[in-house]
Amino acid sequence: MFASIANVNSQESKEYKLTDKAYGVAWDGVNFWFIDTNRRALVKINEIGEQEIFNLGLANLRGISFDSREGKILVVAPKQILKIDPNSGGITDKVAVPVQNIAGVASVGNFYYILDLDNAKVQIFDQVSGILVGGFFTDRNRPRDICFGRDSLWISDSSDNTIYRYDAKSGKITGSIKTNMKSIRGVLLSGSKLWVVDRESHEIKNIPFLETERFIASGEEEYSLEVTLKFKIDTVSLSKAQIAVVHPPSNEQQRIRSVKFTDSSFTPTFIQRNRVHIKKLSIEDSAGEQVLKYKFTSRNQLIKYFVTDDYLDKDVTYPFDIANYYEKGKENSQLFARDYLELIYNARQQASTFQDFKSRMIESGIPVLPYRMIRFEKGKAKSVQDSLSVFLLGFGWLPIGDLTPNGAQDKRYFEKKETDLILYQSLNYKQSVSPVYFRKDANSEWENLPAEITYKIK
Repeated sequence: MFASIANVNSQESKEYKLTDKAYGVAWDGVNFWFIDTNRRALVKINEIGEQEIFNLGLANLRGISFDSREGKILVVAPKQILKIDPNSGGITDKVAVPVQNIAGVASVGNFYYILDLDNAKVQIFDQVSGILVGGFFTDRNRPRDICFGRDSLWISDSSDNTIYRYDAKSGKITGSIKTNMKSIRGVLLSGSKLWVVDRESHEIKNIPFLETERFIASGEEEYSLEVTLKFKIDTVSLSKAQIAVVHPPSNEQQRIRSVKFTDSSFTPTFIQRNRVHIKKLSIEDSAGEQVLKYKFTSRNQLIKYFVTDDYLDKDVTYPFDIANYYEKGKENSQLFARDYLELIYNARQQASTFQDFKSRMIESGIPVLPYRMIRFEKGKAKSVQDSLSVFLLGFGWLPIGDLTPNGAQDKRYFEKKETDLILYQSLNYKQSVSPVYFRKDANSEWENLPAEITYKIK
């Protein structure tokens, strides 16, 4: 079998052999390393793909990591951590630890963070005193490996083939990255790149992702659509009237490109910071039935937001640019983000419909941004449904793709799937019936027109 591995410091792709029972993965700045559990060996892969095998002769070898402070490869075995010289492959030291079934280890300062397979717990081992000084449960079904990077711990879970990010101090999950792997084992974060071992495909793969303090984005789907709008204008005189069509929103969740109208008289502009195409009508235009067509491409990402403690006790007020998305006087100045987060979570559990949920949010003074989206499955449109985002004070907009949160899901988690494409969103907290707006003249209010919407996937 061959594994396609790109050099950590370049974009060059090479092919290297991986054995059937590859487990952990490490990078020492020059070479990749992995464990062959069948051979009970440590394998080094250099820059040109040559392999060097170091037989360690111990059973149940699993996770490995590189300790940059000591310049040693760390290999876990039952009740011990081996320190390996990367030049000779020889064992320079053995550290006894009171953990029988170890999946992986991450060296952080004077501590080893040990992933315990027996109870899915991260055990914190003090290298100075030689005792366990704490730890936390991962709450994962099949945790396989652990690494440290960007001030966080990263743990792979083969039950859902997802990488979970944890706060190293509190042990709380702060994000996750869904992979398209089938049987992940090792995990490595080197610089800005995340690598995993997929045992089923016998590959070490780079997992593209985007990380900020508010969210993690991973995975990507691209959709190209042609939309047809059929609507009616009843106004007799159109000499000063205008038609506007609101674009699909372009944001961190979906990037909209190449919006083109078949009617070239539509020009791009903005309404309340929303991208639109507007056409100025004249006496030559006719009232009655109208048909518009436009095309666009959307690149969608799986976005997972996690609200950390840093946001929950901020003494802040709503920014001016969301004034249209909540009812004035409903907000409670005595509440913090922590209180609003609880209100959102309870409403998701109790509401029977999105309309019910929306009403609860409005009554609680929480801004809502309704939208209509297309949900895809395996590249094909599965359904069209209404949904919304809520604005959490001090944090920002959070998507509510599905009304009922997963029972095991933390109330601080919010998710927007890469298979959900927002077709249009409202200009205020009231649900828009279509992306089409009309006004009689430049001084009039925009009126949202009902429209029949059809689309083709290109």
